[in-house]
Amino acid sequence: MQQNSTDDFDFDDWAGLYVENPEEFEARRQATLMIELMRQTPENARNGRQTLDSFELAVQNRNPEERLKMAASLMMDSVHQLSAELQLLKQALQQLEETASTEPL
Repeated sequence: MQQNSTDDFDFDDWAGLYVENPEEFEARRQATLMIELMRQTPENARNGRQTLDSFELAVQNRNPEERLKMAASLMMDSVHQLSAELQLLKQALQQLEETASTEPL
């Protein structure tokens, strides 16, 4: 498996590695996650590490299908949270626009 950077992710290479050498796959997965965390601000890296630790604890001793289902569920929870926060932002912007349009110049 040839991996130049985390930006050059090749799913087929990773999938092949998972089948051929699960231990090496796991080592590279962990290394890639750590590289991505190091790219973040300290606060985001800390939050990311906490999220990863929580996930790893939750899926410990589970089969790959169960791990995937849990990851997908957590991802959907995150999407819903982001959607709710974007709706709040949209409402705040609309209020600002309304206030700006009713104030005299």
